[in-house]
Formats: sequence, C-alpha cells, structure tokens
Amino acid sequence: MHIHFMGIGGSGVSGLAAAARSLGYAVSGCDLKESSFLKMVREQGIECMTGHDPEHLRGVDILVRSSAVPLDNPEVSAALEKGIKVVTRGEFLAILLEKKHKIGVGGSHGKTSTTWMIYALLRAAGIDASVYAGGKSNGKTSVSAGEPYVVELDESDGSIFKMKPDSLVITNLEFEHADFYKTPAEMLKSFERYLLSERPENLIIGRGYDLSDRLFTMFSPLSFPTHDEIRRGEGFENSDCSNFYVKDGSLFFLSGNTEIYVGDVDEPAHILQNRSAALLAVFEYLGKVGRTLPVLDRGFWKNVPKVDRRFQNVGSWHGMALIDDYAHHPSELRALIEQAEAEFKNFCLVFQPHRISRFTAFYDKFREVLKDAGVLIVLPVYSAGEKCEGRASKELYEDLKNGDNFVFYAENKEKAIEIIKENERRLHASAIVSAGAGDVNAVLTGLMNGENK
Repeated sequence: MHIHFMGIGGSGVSGLAAAARSLGYAVSGCDLKESSFLKMVREQGIECMTGHDPEHLRGVDILVRSSAVPLDNPEVSAALEKGIKVVTRGEFLAILLEKKHKIGVGGSHGKTSTTWMIYALLRAAGIDASVYAGGKSNGKTSVSAGEPYVVELDESDGSIFKMKPDSLVITNLEFEHADFYKTPAEMLKSFERYLLSERPENLIIGRGYDLSDRLFTMFSPLSFPTHDEIRRGEGFENSDCSNFYVKDGSLFFLSGNTEIYVGDVDEPAHILQNRSAALLAVFEYLGKVGRTLPVLDRGFWKNVPKVDRRFQNVGSWHGMALIDDYAHHPSELRALIEQAEAEFKNFCLVFQPHRISRFTAFYDKFREVLKDAGVLIVLPVYSAGEKCEGRASKELYEDLKNGDNFVFYAENKEKAIEIIKENERRLHASAIVSAGAGDVNAVLTGLMNGENK
C-alpha cells in the first residue's frame, strides 16, 4: 500500500512518514519548501517532492495531509476526485497503531520532551520500545522497534482525540490553539468528552493550570508536583502510593520500595515535571510486564538525549552562547526566561510570535511575560499560513519600549542580526536566546555564518 504525505517537511508528519515506512508501507511526500525535516526523511530513503501537484498521486492509495494543508488544495481535491482516501495525520496515526500497545503523551507544554524521556526510561529498563514524537532527538522524530509505542499526541487540530492509548499522560492543559478551539470552555469540553469516552487504563494529568486542574478534579488520575509546589519544596502523594517528596533539596519519586532521584529543586521546574510524568507512565507499564528500572542518578538524567529546539545550545558568537528554543506560548516563554536567567543571568531574547490567532488571543499575556525580559528583540509574527487579521508584533514593541527594557523591533531576521551586531557591547549578555516555533533560529545561524566569513 502506497501512503503519500502532504506537509512531510513538518515535524509531526515527517516522523509519521518514517514510522509508516518502517512498518512496510510504500511512502512518498511533498511540501512547499525545503526544511531540516524534509532532509531527514529523504536521508531515510523516502521520495520527497517540493511543491504540491496532482501528479504526485500516481499509484497512491491513501493521502495523509497536515493540518496546514486545506481541503481545497488542488492536490487534495484531485485525490478526492480519484477516490483516494484522504485522512489527517491524527487519523492515520490511529490507523497505523490500532493494534499496538500505546503510551500517549499530550498536553499544552512539554509533551515532546516527556515523550522522549519515557522512551529513554523504557530503554534503560531493557524494553525495546518504539517512539513517535513531534520533535527531533538525535536527528530523528521516530524510532520503530517493538512495543509499547510511545506516541506524542497533538491537540492543536484535534488529532489527540483520534487515538485510543492504553496509557495517557496529559502533561498540563491550558487554553491554546485559539484557531481551533475558539474558547477555553470549548477546549475543556473536548478533553472531557474524550476522556469519558476512551477511559485509558492509566491516566496521568499534570496540575497547576486552570483546565488540567479541572480535569484532575473530574477524573482523579495520577499526578506530580506543580511548579509552585516544587518551588516551595513540597511533594505530592497519589492514591496508589506512587509519591513524590523533597529531601535535602532534591525531588524523589517513591513507588513501593523503589526510590528514584528526579532532580534538584533548583533545576527548572518544568524539567522536573516532565521527568515526573515520564516516571509515572513507565512504572505503570513496567509493573505489567514484570520489569524494573536500574538506579537513576544525576548522570542518567544528564545523558537523556536532548530534543532539538528545547533550550538547545547550537553554538556561540563572540563569547555568547546561542540558545534555540521552541517556546511560542506565554507560559512557555515564562519557563524559558526562568531557565535562561538561572543559567546565564544576562541574555538577549529574540522573540518571533507564532500564528496570528495565538498572538492576538494571548497578546496581554505575552506583554506581561515579556515586560521584564531585559534585552528583547521582537520580530514580525510568523503566520504559519494563517490568513486572518490580528495584532501585529510591532504593537508589542511599542507597548514595551517605554519601560525599563532594552527593546528593539526588527522587521526581518537580517535586521535582528544587524541589531545584535551594532549593540554587542551594550547588550552585556552571556547568551542570545531565540524563541518561537517558526524560523527565528535563522538569526542564530546567521550570526554563526557571519562569524565564519
């Protein structure tokens, strides 16, 4: 069977295409432009074309489209006319793994990192697991081996609701993806219906956010310490006696007679939460198959493979570390700033808002989070194909420039590089941090390329 993927150059679809190929399907794909993900799947032997064209459909049995590809796209329309089955990536993922044991990971923040952590923990326990994630680790977004399948589930387009996982982690949940859900109430109701319908055997929900707090109250699942609990040095007790507690400045997980080091409480709280969620998911699975984890220490967590664009050190420029991060929601920016302040103290943040609908819906929260960022360069909104009207990032610059901040507006990435070079001495920065789910990391690449000229 031949599966054709439209939008194969994206993080989610590229991994799905690679997973389908590993399971024996004939696979091809296309995207509008080149990307690192497109390069990744080409290197795995998948035929990839640039652009969309009905000619790509020769011999195709199923067309899988990214949520960024509309139904009125000529290639999609041609597929429908030919009687080719057209499905979303969420629908195809559910079909692909229908009879597999699945550990699903969803939520507003941290799901990619948590997915890879679960996979690393299972491998440490001797389980030859498979993984499908929305971000690259060691150059891959998926690894196909045996069961269970650790699968990142995407709520941005409702893909998560197509999957029926045996175990489900919701790292946290707050209002996001205003283009799809419209209101917080609509988003909450969607998750309530999903959980009431599917009832996974093992459910883990992170607290500390309005929507996930309400889900926790309704379903009484397992959980782990919130950001504030960690900062106060508090633990959390679950009904099944899998507990978290703080001792001598470190967070530990206790299940039965097994005590596991999670991390020091002065580490970024979101990292400790991701590790905690992963441990809960893995212990539930290992209990079923009669396996145990080896001793985990600081060295283990330090060596868990990192995920691209998650506080990723990509190089240096004139003695300043260059850090790339995918943060594109106010809560993610807050966590990024906290981590950067702890590690570098003084840094320059280059922020590119992602999607007009998101930036407009959360404008006030973005302004609140960024008002104390120190040195800030704001880029235009990365539309990600959206055609809607909304707030412009220059408004954010205008709102912030009158405070104590050192704020600039750059009309493009080249201008951002110019601003950094012209103000190098005035920045007093130990690092330059790029934030956004678009192509803001090109600023860091540009600095490094200029260094080498």
